[in-house]
Amino acid sequence: MRKLTTAACILAAILSVAPAQQEIRPNEATDAAAPVEERLAYKVEWDPPWYLIFLPKMEAGEVSLELTGNTEYRGKKFSRIVLKAFSSGTLAKMAGMKIEDEFVFHTETGTYCTVSASQKIREGKRKRQIDVQYLRETRQLHILEIDESTAPPTTKKDQTRDNIPECVHDPLSAIYMFRQLPLLEKYSRTFLLANDDRIREVRSFVEKQEMIDSMTGKTAAWRVTTTALMGGLFKEGGQFRIWFSADQKKVPLQFEVKVRLGRIVGKLKSSGQVD
Repeated sequence: MRKLTTAACILAAILSVAPAQQEIRPNEATDAAAPVEERLAYKVEWDPPWYLIFLPKMEAGEVSLELTGNTEYRGKKFSRIVLKAFSSGTLAKMAGMKIEDEFVFHTETGTYCTVSASQKIREGKRKRQIDVQYLRETRQLHILEIDESTAPPTTKKDQTRDNIPECVHDPLSAIYMFRQLPLLEKYSRTFLLANDDRIREVRSFVEKQEMIDSMTGKTAAWRVTTTALMGGLFKEGGQFRIWFSADQKKVPLQFEVKVRLGRIVGKLKSSGQVD
């Protein structure tokens, strides 16, 4: 993403300083059944930095995440992941900018290799439509970016990139794939993460298991941190963490992004099946 938004909290892997150990190989057996249908909703808050002590923690918005299996796309069946982000509360009023972003990914069931990524950006006056196709057969990607804030709409980018890796993951597909791995302390997994037409090697690793507050009370969870090995996906840098429930489902219960102006925290407020 071009700038830090509520959606970006969960959509990017950014710089961290902790080491990774015992990398899990791609052919290692998984220990969880892949979710086929799932809907999760998160409340997002902004925690200001210490030097803005006069500002309390405040509501920033909401994020919803939905996974649908066996979705028809270009004549084939794929898993479909949809993330929506909305600004709300005190922070939105202070910023004076309304955010309504939607991200749609199609990914191969089982491998979680991404075949398409679509972004509908609505952030104040900024209105963009970004569509990326990842073509495994020819090892190419095509990106089309349209500025819809102008009349008529303006094409900002219409490019094809050659020699991409055969399999890349978008940030959300990588999260779902990581949930299938046997989460143990210090285990890690390396991904080729695609963000628009940029591809970075990142490593997610399990720091430790701890108790966190959840919508059902105190819950055991695995704390996972992601390191960008070839540069951050946020221009401003920061740190990204996510907490998975320490059971077979490994539900993402909480995420946190540390940025220059404090940190952004998302906590699961509801979960269920897709209608």
